[in-house]
This record gives sequence, C-alpha cells and structure tokens, in this order.
Amino acid sequence: MSESGDSALSPTNDVRSPSSATLHPASTVVAAPLADQVFDTLRGWIVNGQLPPDYRLRVRDIAAMVGTSVMPVREAVRRLVEAGLAIHEPYKGARVRGLDVNELEQAYDVRILLESECARLGAAAAGEGVCDRMQEHWLALEDAARAGDVLRSVQIDEELLDTLYAAGGNEVLRDIVHGLWDKCRPYKVLWASDVARRGEVHIWHYKPDLIAAVRAKDADQAAEMVRRSYTEAKAALHALLDDPQQ
Repeated sequence: MSESGDSALSPTNDVRSPSSATLHPASTVVAAPLADQVFDTLRGWIVNGQLPPDYRLRVRDIAAMVGTSVMPVREAVRRLVEAGLAIHEPYKGARVRGLDVNELEQAYDVRILLESECARLGAAAAGEGVCDRMQEHWLALEDAARAGDVLRSVQIDEELLDTLYAAGGNEVLRDIVHGLWDKCRPYKVLWASDVARRGEVHIWHYKPDLIAAVRAKDADQAAEMVRRSYTEAKAALHALLDDPQQ
C-alpha cells in the first residue's frame, strides 16, 4: 500500500458506492486516535455487508465519508488488509475481500464444533432469567425479520445466542466464537438477504425450540439444534456462492 499518496487507493470503483444514508455519519469518527476509530468504522461496514465484496477502498472517498484527513484512513486501510478484511493489489490499491467457498466451509465447520458446545454448556447452566432474555431477543428478531431488516436480524440473532453462550461460563470459548462471528458475518448477511428477498423468515424459526430446550435444561437437544442450523446454513451459503448470479 502506498505511504506517500492516494494513487494506490484511487482506481475507479467496480462496485457501486454505498448510499451515505446507509452508513453511520461522519460525526461518529471524532476522537483520537483517529486511525483506530476509522478502522472500527470500516470494519463494521465490511462485516455487516454495507461495504460489499470487491468495493474499492479509495482513501479520499473514505476520508469524505468519515470526516477525517487521509492519513488515518491510510492507516486504517492498512490494518484492514492485515486483518484479512481487505486485499491489497499492486498498482490498484485495496478492496474489500470477496467471499470464498473454502473459507466458508472451514469457518462453518469450526462454528458447528464450538457453538454446539457453547449451547450445551449454556443450556445446562441457564436459569429462567437467561431464557426470558432469549425470548425477548426472539420477539425482536421476529419483528426485524418480518420487516426485512437484515442487518438488525443478524445482530439480534447474535445477541440471542450470546445470552445463551454467556450462561455457559467459558469466556475463552465465547471470545473465540465472537471472532468467528466477525469472520462469518458477511456470509450470514448474504444468506439472510437472499431469504429476505424471497419474503421468508424460516432461517430463524428454530429459535423458539432452542429456547424451549434451554428451559428444559436439555443440553444435548440445544447442542443438536445449533449443529443442525449451522449445517443447513453452510449448505445454503455454498449453493449461493456457487450460483453465478450471486
């Protein structure tokens, strides 16, 4: 990545720029260190699908979006490349990393292993308060899904699951899962967006049964529901990524 100018990050975008109405306003990036704040902002836009795969990360355009000079943007883009969220191409600059079938397979295989164990631990330890909070999240998730709010649906789904996983008490395992969620969120948004376009909400509908299993302290059933859900998600996403229309 160029350290002396913007030319390395200023080719014409092949992907349409996101509407400024869909991104958080520049006023959210105001405090030092600016590079950290710009990185966090761009990272959020990428993992939530607001900056799509192959979007060109043009320094001056991003600086205008977030309301900073170009220097913290250059540093933030460099860190995005280091984090694997962007790719630097010689003479072209950086772009948002595309979605990859092999990564999908590997990431979801790990999620199936780890999150089924998180569900098992959480269901064995959860009290009524945990179940009640999961139910509140489910009602909010159902409303968001019916409204077609994909990003909100994905966020609430993670909050629901995290409520269960936190009850299990293994913070190391939970931290690893959070990292996997960041890596997998673009895939989740892709799947949820495809389902929303077809007017369906079925991908979330196992959640009431999961809550019922947790209330019954049926740890094996809770683990199996999570395992089955992610196995189905992996297959559906594989089909989407293999579809040349996607």
